Order: sequence, then structure tokens, then C-alpha cells
Amino acid sequence: MSDHFPHDLQLQILKRLPLHSLLKFRTVSKSWNSLITSSHFISSHLQSITHNNPQSLFIRYFDRTRKMEQYITAKDDQTFGIHFSNIDFQHASKTAYFRVVGCCNGVVCLSDDLFDSMCMVVLWNPSIRKSVRVLVPDYQQNCVWPQCTVLGFGVCPVSYDPKVVKIVFVNAFSVPDQITVEDRPLVEVFSVTSGGWRKPFGQNRNRPCNMINITWSQVCFNGAIHWVAYDRRIEGSGRCIIVSFDLVHEVFDEMPLPDALASQDIVSLAISSRKGQLTMLKYDMEKGKEACGVWVMKEYGVPGSWEETYVIRLPGMLRRVVGFRTNGDMVLALKNHELVFVECTGNVKSLGIYANIRSFFVGSYMESLILINQLDQ
Repeated sequence: MSDHFPHDLQLQILKRLPLHSLLKFRTVSKSWNSLITSSHFISSHLQSITHNNPQSLFIRYFDRTRKMEQYITAKDDQTFGIHFSNIDFQHASKTAYFRVVGCCNGVVCLSDDLFDSMCMVVLWNPSIRKSVRVLVPDYQQNCVWPQCTVLGFGVCPVSYDPKVVKIVFVNAFSVPDQITVEDRPLVEVFSVTSGGWRKPFGQNRNRPCNMINITWSQVCFNGAIHWVAYDRRIEGSGRCIIVSFDLVHEVFDEMPLPDALASQDIVSLAISSRKGQLTMLKYDMEKGKEACGVWVMKEYGVPGSWEETYVIRLPGMLRRVVGFRTNGDMVLALKNHELVFVECTGNVKSLGIYANIRSFFVGSYMESLILINQLDQ
């Protein structure tokens, strides 16, 4: 084939093939292997399958009976909840289970942390069985106040380079209102291509303010990582906001939230994405009245476009929203440790999975060649 077809035609044919075929074709010739593992082909293949293949969901939970983590995928179609595919994962957490930082373009980021102490992050592409272990530097600024560390994860939409962002900041909730903290957060970025931690490209521009607390609730959306954060700069009372990190230019930005969200206790908010829109979740966990409101940003980057689309009410049952299906159906963890999804009709359907509630993770998943050139660690 390589002798009779132009290079461009080979590219057009190969990028439409399923990933398992491409992995086999790498052994056909050196030229095919070079083509399939090139950064241009990796991005072209990913764009092709994103538009032409049905989405799947990546699900993680900690099986309390077997005392082990379980990683599975499920096709996000009419068979969802019927068939699951198990995924082998070769790394073991020093605690009970890893924290899933995020899942983007077929790569999963896992953090082995306990009580704000981190030593290792694993970047894992289950579809090609490749993983990269990343040692997290233990750095504390000279500060009299307690400090917190959060991570963010995403894949650059231009270079398709996976990046981990580490932010170390003073815990604003531990600082008296009359005290102003001068030290800005420490920010470091790990990228797979560089193989190490460094300051972000835009380190001198738009770093997070020292009076902002950033939570672990995050989503990679529109080429940026978004976190829910709490801003103490406003006198009298703080406000909840969104802090974002552009994965291309590596600069931070802030997004205001509507009063109905900004005035909430930060623990009652979470961030996600639903049907191609940035999404905020607003919980009411009063006993017997458990509910969650779903707010979407109709036009990305326009603060005035936030709108509450619906509220899910499951009194005595709801524990937290774990994720969303492609069609917008909500995947929930219930107080009885069950994972379910709620159809647009309001019907609640069980997935037959019972586990530690905090261990549940559900995210969009696709096969990709990202990490194909990395040595498995």
C-alpha cells in the first residue's frame, strides 16, 4: 500500500481506522510506524474519531467488598448500563484509591494524595496501555499560615500535550479577615513533552490572587482548566468565582458567577460540563430536601449568559452528581452508595454498581494515541 498510494491518501485512510488496527499496522513498516506515531497523525486521528465515533464513558469506583479500585468503560448509547468493559490498571495507590484529577482526550490523570500530601501523579491512556509516572515536587512557601495544594489536568488543544498544573496557596479560611496575605500562589506546570516541572509561560501575567481559595472541583473545557474558587478580596463577605488556566498560553483568568451562585457556600458548588456547555452544580443538602440545580453558561465567556436549566430533587437519596452522559442525562451517587443515572423523563435507573461514594468518577472517554511515544512506567 505504501508503494502505490500517495502519502496524503494513506493519512486519510489510516486516521479513520480504529485504534486497535493502527497499533497492529505499526509493525508493517518503519514508514507506517513513523507516520502513526507522529504528532500530526495523533492529532488528526483524534479529531477524526471525535467527530465520527460514538462517545464512551470512563467510570472509576472503589469496590468495598473486594477492597480494590475498579476501572471500566461503557458505550454511551442505548445500551448504557447493560455492558461494561473492565480495564486493567497496573499501579497501586498508597492509600485506598487514587484521586481522579480529570480525564481528557483519552488520557486519565490520577493523583496519589492523602491529607494534602502528594508524591506521585499517573498519566494513563487505557486504550494503548501506556502510563507516565510524575513525581510531584514537595514545595512549601515560607508562610506562617497553612497552605493548600490543588492540581489541574488537561490536554493542550493545539499541541495535544498533556499538562498537569500545580497550585500551592495560603488557605484563606485560616487567615483572620483583617489580615492581608501578600504572597502569591506558587504555580508549576508539568508537560509530557518537557518531561519536567516548570513555571508557566505566562507566569508574570494573571497569576491567581493570594486571597483566592481554589477547590479540587474542576473541568477541562474549551482548551482551559476551570476550578471553583472562593474570593476573599471583597470586604464583608467573599464571593465564589471560577478560576481558569489557558492550556495554550498558560495564563490564568477569572469568571464571575451570577449572584445566585456567587453567594453560596463554596462546598455547595461544583463545576462540570454538559452537552458542550460549561456547567455549575448548586446543591441543597438539607436533610429530607436533597436537590441539585444545574446551571449552564449559554455563551462561553459571557457572564450574563448563565441560566438555571433544571433542578433534580431526590429527597433522602441524593448524595452527589458524578457526571453527565452525552445526551445530558445525569449520573448520580445515592446515599445508599449506588450509582444511577436519571433520564430526561425523570426515570432513575440503576447501574448495578455500589461503592465508596467519594471514589466515584464518571467522565467522557475516547480512544486516542496520546502517550504512544512514551515509555511505559
